[in-house]
Amino acid sequence: MPVDEPTSLASTLEDACRRWAQRPAICQQGGVVTYQDLWGRVRALASGYQRLGVGRGDRVMCALRTGLEHVVAMHAAWTCGAVHVGVHNELTAPELCALVGRLSPTALLLQPSGTDDDGHRRRAVAEALPDTIRIVHGGAAFGDELLLAPLLVDDSRGHLDPELPGPGDPAVVFLTSASTGPPKAVIDTLPGLWGKVGFFNQMVRPGPDDVHLMFLPICHAFGLKLTTLALLSGGCLTLLDRFSPEVALRLVTSEQVTVLPATPTHLSLLLAKLDSAVHRTASLRWIPSAAAPLPRPLAEQAYQRLGAEIFYVYGCSEGFLCATTDRGDILDGSVGSTVFAGPPGSSPDGRVGVVDPERHTPLPPGELGEIVFGAADPVRYWDQATAGRGGWYHTGDLGRLDPDGRLFVLGRRKELVNRGGLKVSVGEIESVLVRHPAVADGAAVASPDPVLGEAICACVVPAGPDPPTLADVRAFLAGSLARHKLPDELCLLERLPRSSIGKLDRAALQSLVVGGGAPRERRRPR
Repeated sequence: MPVDEPTSLASTLEDACRRWAQRPAICQQGGVVTYQDLWGRVRALASGYQRLGVGRGDRVMCALRTGLEHVVAMHAAWTCGAVHVGVHNELTAPELCALVGRLSPTALLLQPSGTDDDGHRRRAVAEALPDTIRIVHGGAAFGDELLLAPLLVDDSRGHLDPELPGPGDPAVVFLTSASTGPPKAVIDTLPGLWGKVGFFNQMVRPGPDDVHLMFLPICHAFGLKLTTLALLSGGCLTLLDRFSPEVALRLVTSEQVTVLPATPTHLSLLLAKLDSAVHRTASLRWIPSAAAPLPRPLAEQAYQRLGAEIFYVYGCSEGFLCATTDRGDILDGSVGSTVFAGPPGSSPDGRVGVVDPERHTPLPPGELGEIVFGAADPVRYWDQATAGRGGWYHTGDLGRLDPDGRLFVLGRRKELVNRGGLKVSVGEIESVLVRHPAVADGAAVASPDPVLGEAICACVVPAGPDPPTLADVRAFLAGSLARHKLPDELCLLERLPRSSIGKLDRAALQSLVVGGGAPRERRRPR
């Protein structure tokens, strides 16, 4: 697992485990695993994979929750030359079978979900994919499933002679969040992945004295990179398999956490439960955040009440990143201007631009368009066509650059309301809506309208007992947005549907508001 990264990062997990052998690597539910013990488990599982016939280029699909076993499984796959594919533990039987059918993994690691449907899910996978080796963590084995625990027993005498992949060979497959269709399977190499971890390292500079709390899903790109960053820098990784703001704050206090990754949704829930008489947050240094817009009031609260700096990242599973740690950038709603350039031979080349969505021509500062990243090579997908056009990767996201080159992200191209022929970005509305003092969370969706075709519906979670009215919201937005971008309707909700990484589930919100009969205040009768 080589990397040419001239920083303090260890070049491989094995190197990190030698360098910090007796230091705590992972803490979970009161138990501590040292770096030496961690490598013993990785080596043991890699040997087990080899005995089962897993080798170079084979896919190992990991449907485990955020925990020690997921970390071990990921590095064991790389150690024996296989490709790691992380998937969410709570996928249904049809979803899991579809992904296994697409990626044809040699082995599948599965953790019982604890639901009544779990037996059906495991039987369905067994029947649909009898040739896939199934390894179970937690609970009893079903049919010809294998148990993970015996494979984790360190036997240093075990033979381990893998055929390692070349620098351009696949090492990991990231599944996109699939907000507009089936998930794409993005291929990355180990040098490519390590390069992105090195980019994070340059921004945050963690070290062996840092304690990282991880409750983000490791199956997603952001969680995986931050998990790898913690271990390659010698820190202690405290793992929480399910997010709970109360438990997270208790761990921040008891473990003196210094790095607290949290999406804006997680951050909002943490601040709502933060009690200065009970919780101690003085140890915090960094809050890495991504996956959703970070409203100014939320960022201000985080700076004031948690006392940590924010590392704000905009990126995609395809590996293009733009990030900032500057308070001015973050409070202005920008993701800054520092772009991941990529290691030698990788796809990113350090450029970001905004182009006309239809003509693909560059737009001047201040104009809204599609965000593009410079790409020396097309993005590779496992079972789909490569992506890239004329040296640029088109993200499908809308945004603008200011005269200083700072990037502002304002939603998705497909998340446009066609209001009487005028295309309005819901992200542009949302970036202002969440600043309203009476709005705890907010979004916008299209609502059918017999005259306009589509009207704009503002969906609001009130911040207190006195919810805003449609007139209040329109008056507030009018200071920043043109008249045709102001909402025609207001829908008050107890919460907005979001994914496990805090991204707005726009399809669920649309269904709830338009098809679910949620009461709406309308500006004029239909």
